[in-house]
Amino acid sequence: MKILVVTPRFPHPLDKGDKLRAYHQIRLMSENHEIVLCALSEMPVSHGSLEALSPWCRRVEVLPFSSARGRRAGLKAMARGLPYQVGYFTHGAALERFRFIVDEEQPDLVFCQLVRTAEYVKDLGRPCLLDYMDAFSCGMAQRAGVGGPWARGAHALEHRLLARYERRVFDRFGAHTIISERDRAALPLQQRQRLRVVPNGVDSDKFAPRDSKIRWDVLFVGNMAYPPNVRAAQTLVQDILPRIKSRRPGVRVLIAGANPTAAVRRLASGAVEVSGWVDDVVDCYSGSRVFVAPMELGTGMQNKLLQAMAMGLPCVTTPLAAEALGPCDGVMRVASGPEDLAQCVVDLLERPEVGQQLGRKGRKMVESRFRWESTAQALEGALQQAVATGSRDDD
Repeated sequence: MKILVVTPRFPHPLDKGDKLRAYHQIRLMSENHEIVLCALSEMPVSHGSLEALSPWCRRVEVLPFSSARGRRAGLKAMARGLPYQVGYFTHGAALERFRFIVDEEQPDLVFCQLVRTAEYVKDLGRPCLLDYMDAFSCGMAQRAGVGGPWARGAHALEHRLLARYERRVFDRFGAHTIISERDRAALPLQQRQRLRVVPNGVDSDKFAPRDSKIRWDVLFVGNMAYPPNVRAAQTLVQDILPRIKSRRPGVRVLIAGANPTAAVRRLASGAVEVSGWVDDVVDCYSGSRVFVAPMELGTGMQNKLLQAMAMGLPCVTTPLAAEALGPCDGVMRVASGPEDLAQCVVDLLERPEVGQQLGRKGRKMVESRFRWESTAQALEGALQQAVATGSRDDD
C-alpha cells in the first residue's frame, strides 16, 4: 500500500531519537510498501540528507518553517488550549502543502510521528496511525519539577496541555504505537492497552565490538541540547566524577554528541572532553572502557544504551533509563545516586573481566530483542490495523 509519512523533523542526520526512529521505520516499511515522506524542517535539508532517504521513499517533500515562526505559533496555540509543541510544528502554509500532496498521492494510510503532527490529519477522512513514541506529557511533568520558577510554571502548563491533547486526539487515529511498556503505562489514556508497543532497535552490524585504542575511561553520548541529556552530563561531571577521581585520579571522560549547550561546554576540563558532533559515534564507543547514562529525566527508550550494549561496552545507568528496556538483570549495572553510580563505574574500571562479561551479555540481549528488523512485525501489525479500522470521525 501507499503510506504517507509526516514527521516533525527531517529524519536525517540521525542526531535525535525521533529522527533515528523515523529513519529506520521508513526503511522497514519501504520493504513492503510505497513511501511518500512529508517532513517539516526548521533548517535547510542538505543534499546528503535527501539522498539518505531516497532509497526508501518514492517521493520526499520538505515543509519548511522558521524557528521564530514556530515560537510564535506555539504561543498562539497555547492561548487556544493546544500544547506549545503542537503549535510550534503546525503552520498554514505547511498544512496547505500537505493537503495538496494528500490529494495528489491518494495514500492508503497516513502515518503521523508524534502528537506534534496530529493537527495535519484533522478531518482528513483517511486511515491514520499515530506513533506517540514517548509519553510526552510524563516527560514534561518531570521537567516541571526542576529549574527556576518560570521554567517550572511553563513546563507544568505544557504538561497539562499535552496530557489533555494526548487523550483528545486518540480517536482521530485507527491505530497507535509507542516505544515501551513503561511509556504506554504512563500515558494518561483509559484506552492505553490499545496501543501497540513498537520498540526502537539498533543496527547491530554497524554497532559491533571492535578492537580499538582506548582513549577514555568513561563515555556519555547524546544530543547535548536535549535537557535530560544536559542534566545527565552535569550530574556525571559535577557529582559522579569527583567520587570516581577520589579512587581513580587519572580517569578520562568523553561527553560526545551534537549541539552542546553552553552549560555542557563549561564542563570541559583536563579530565573531561566535550567533543560536540562526531562523524562516527562508533569510534567513541570503541575507544571507551565504560558507558555511563545517569539519566534523571526523560521518557522513551535510550538509544545510547542500546548502541553501547551492541558495541559490547559495559553500561552503568539509572532505574529510569533501564526500566524502558524491560528485563535486563545481569546485563548492566543499575544504581541511584552519585555515590552508588560512581561505585559501579570504579568496580568496572578495576575489574575489566567483569566489564567484558557484562558487555557480552548486553550484546547478546540487543541481538535477541533490539534489532530493528525484529520490530518490523509489530510495526506491520499496526499499519494493517489502521487500514482495517478506516477513517475516524474527528473530535
